[in-house]
Amino acid sequence: MAIESYGEHHEAAVACFNQRMRAGGSAFKFPASCDIPWPPKSPGRPTYMEGFVALDGDVVRGGYLIKHQPFALNGTVVEDLKNLQLPLSEGSIDTAFSGVSIEILTNAMRRHRKLYALGMGGIHTPLPTVLASMGWSAELVPFFFRVVRPPAFLRNIRTLRVTNARRKALDVAAATGVAGIGIKLLHSALARSAWRFRAVKVDVVERFDDWADAIWRSALDSYALIALRDADGLNTLYPTTNPKPIRLRVSRAGRDLGWAVVFDTRLVNHKQFDNMRLGTIVDCLALPGEEAAVVCAATRHLRARGVDLIVSNQSHAAWCKALRGSGFLPGPSNYGFMASKALASALSPWKENLSRVHMTRGDGDGPIHI
Repeated sequence: MAIESYGEHHEAAVACFNQRMRAGGSAFKFPASCDIPWPPKSPGRPTYMEGFVALDGDVVRGGYLIKHQPFALNGTVVEDLKNLQLPLSEGSIDTAFSGVSIEILTNAMRRHRKLYALGMGGIHTPLPTVLASMGWSAELVPFFFRVVRPPAFLRNIRTLRVTNARRKALDVAAATGVAGIGIKLLHSALARSAWRFRAVKVDVVERFDDWADAIWRSALDSYALIALRDADGLNTLYPTTNPKPIRLRVSRAGRDLGWAVVFDTRLVNHKQFDNMRLGTIVDCLALPGEEAAVVCAATRHLRARGVDLIVSNQSHAAWCKALRGSGFLPGPSNYGFMASKALASALSPWKENLSRVHMTRGDGDGPIHI
């Protein structure tokens, strides 16, 4: 088995690989080079995507992606920390190729010692299980939610509507409004300090500029691990050519406090949220101590747009506290964070430093499902 850089000349073989995976019942496919979600490598661009394919002669049996992006590790910007994405193996549908997954993961770790993976459907799905057997450390990125329109929430939240009896009860609660009153009272009680942020201003901006650089410099030392979030990096992650990200600049009395990237998505038959209009706080950064102001501003903006539910995944303790203080409730998370041995060692002590790691839906392969 040979593993080499993914190029256009591999695309026909990748298409055949995807066809076999689909026929075998896999929901995953390896992207065509033109469909890779991040830009290719080019001079002067530190954030880019690189692909690799596992070849059995001329036949592709698997592959993986590596996202290159500068990180700040304990306050120092480094470029040897990489994000492992979409490791796929034909072994997931055919035991004749069961060794391919280990080969591609070993190859990725040989190329880059400090690796992390995000999402994966949690930390007990097949990929995290394999990575854990190879010595990786794992933790769930906390999930928070705030119901804005209780009737729509009750009629669409599939994780609660698992039996006929529950569906009927939730439909009655939505129709009568009784549960909605209780939900709103609960969120209001949790957001007792939200009045402090009434003077906070939020502006929708087309791109990030020097003001975002100032926030990055001020916030940098508050995080044990954080991806580059200066203006250039953010404009690469959330380019103006992408109409979906809503970029919010948050200020008070002319002083910039932070920013948030939010989504307003009309879902259709989503496996968890069905047909809700979902607001997502995808990414964010603030001056130390101003996290709650940014969360409140983003929440206010999404509520004004008319979303049914607002969600966010945040790992850093300050952002978790800000969400709770803004009326958000914790929920079950299926968003995993895993670190290779070398990265976990650099974050030692692992458990203590996890609360100072900044991982959001904007990291990894991005908020592709919401």
